[in-house]
Amino acid sequence: METLSPSADRIGAALRALRRAYSAETGDKTSLAIKCLQAVIAELEADGVSAEDLQPLADLEGLVAGGEHAAASPSPSPSPTEPERDRRHSSAPSETLLARAAVLIDLLVRSGQDESEAAQSVMRRLMAAGVPAPARGGDSRGWRRLLEFRHMLLHGGGPEDAKLEYRIFAREIDAIPPAERVSRVLDERLWDRRRNPRGP
Repeated sequence: METLSPSADRIGAALRALRRAYSAETGDKTSLAIKCLQAVIAELEADGVSAEDLQPLADLEGLVAGGEHAAASPSPSPSPTEPERDRRHSSAPSETLLARAAVLIDLLVRSGQDESEAAQSVMRRLMAAGVPAPARGGDSRGWRRLLEFRHMLLHGGGPEDAKLEYRIFAREIDAIPPAERVSRVLDERLWDRRRNPRGP
């Protein structure tokens, strides 16, 4: 049997995880295509491919995302009702959402907060949005469990879809001008995949 290179193996694992997640969640082929393209870009970038060489793929991602929004514009969907928006109040947060929260902690740490302060701030925002604390972890405090999840990702652990989401969202945040990053991510809730499935 032919052995895949480590890079191809990671990309394949990421694409499989995305296919499973999106077929189970939405069945939306356009959203799946965009996320798969983002995954390929993120993995190639991690392998050292330059941003200049990856620009055509990034342009394609923008074209596909733009086409999706254009197709949706003639008949906008109705605003969700409050119960629909908060239906996840009692359910555990997904690992992909926790990965985005980990990127948010990274952003706050780079802006000058210490880890504990950043994790508590992020946990408060999650709770305000109806997202409970992570169920798993060795501490009774939710923000500490969130910090443990982030540390696991930083050290290469955790499920593939969470590691992939962490890399993709970090890349999306880095594309925002530095002076605007914290305010845009916090004020516009770009971290919340339910509200912003395509990121910034």
